[in-house]
Amino acid sequence: MAVQAPLKKWTATQLEELVFELLGNLLSKDPAELRKELAEKGAGLPVDSLDIFDILAEFRKITGLTLPKRELKQETVRSIVAFAKFAAEKARQGK
Repeated sequence: MAVQAPLKKWTATQLEELVFELLGNLLSKDPAELRKELAEKGAGLPVDSLDIFDILAEFRKITGLTLPKRELKQETVRSIVAFAKFAAEKARQGK
């Protein structure tokens, strides 16, 4: 039986940066410019929730985190900050 390596301890800040990188790749935008654009739209860095779903597979590959889809609520996927906090909490719980 193969032994799985322990998951990295991801912080909300690290996950936020990763989401910006992945979204930047998806949207063909510089992550820093994307952050600036979203910051201008309001608190929490709002993003189209479909974009978050588009990056979940890549997010899972990189982080090793499988996020329970039933717990991904609208408010969780509408903001990069909320999504990163949710994912970091799940990482702490070992999900």
